Amino acid sequence: MKRTFSILFSLVLASNFVISQVNDSELKVSESDEITKRYDAHWAGFDIGSLILMSNGFNSTFENNPYWENNIGKSSSVNLNILEYKLPIAKQYFGLTTGLGLAFSTVGFKDNYLLYHDQDTVFAVKDTLQSYRNNGLTATYLTVPLLLEFSTKAKQKKSFYVAAGVVGGLRLGSSTTRKGKYENGDRFQTVVRSKYNLNPVTLDATVRAGYGWIGVYASYQLNSLFKNNKTVDVFPFKVGVTFNVDFFEKEKSKEDEESIDSK
Repeated sequence: MKRTFSILFSLVLASNFVISQVNDSELKVSESDEITKRYDAHWAGFDIGSLILMSNGFNSTFENNPYWENNIGKSSSVNLNILEYKLPIAKQYFGLTTGLGLAFSTVGFKDNYLLYHDQDTVFAVKDTLQSYRNNGLTATYLTVPLLLEFSTKAKQKKSFYVAAGVVGGLRLGSSTTRKGKYENGDRFQTVVRSKYNLNPVTLDATVRAGYGWIGVYASYQLNSLFKNNKTVDVFPFKVGVTFNVDFFEKEKSKEDEESIDSK
């Protein structure tokens, strides 16, 4: 009888140990699943590209306003995308991406044009006396994306992705910069800060695609660069390379570890 009780007691202890191990395993799996729900988005990082001013009909020529035909070689689009968040719709495969960033757009002028503006208009006049090494209009925007994103993996590494949607922008500042050299060899740089009748709010249609940490992007501004009736419609078109960087990856990993340790 004692032997029977001993066997039963041993079986009970063994069953309790097995159940405990199963529960611990299930808890770890549940915690792991919770962490993997933090799917990586593809917005944070750096964008470097070219900028082309387009007229109505997606044309790069301006018959009556040739000063808007920008110098593409000296025009650029640089974006610093700081924050990102992906709201999953179908696990890692499909989701809604948003975030926050800064956009720096530079329009390089051809033929030594000087930009002028008043309350009612904005235009440019060719300078026939002085040549400029650099001559352009720069504007800085706070940007917020709203993208539908498809990706093959939950994490950015070894993941193909495609994202399309819109990016809203709020102008933070703008200026023109002219650099050159006088006939006597003296160098000069002139910076004038003004609004130049630029639209305070922009809306771009955009598409992004790539693999892992590198990709390409293209965007087209849906509203004119300048306010209505200040000049002809001018639509910036941007295309370039994007480098995906999660600036807060270490903090997220630390939060995940602390979350597991606290349970």
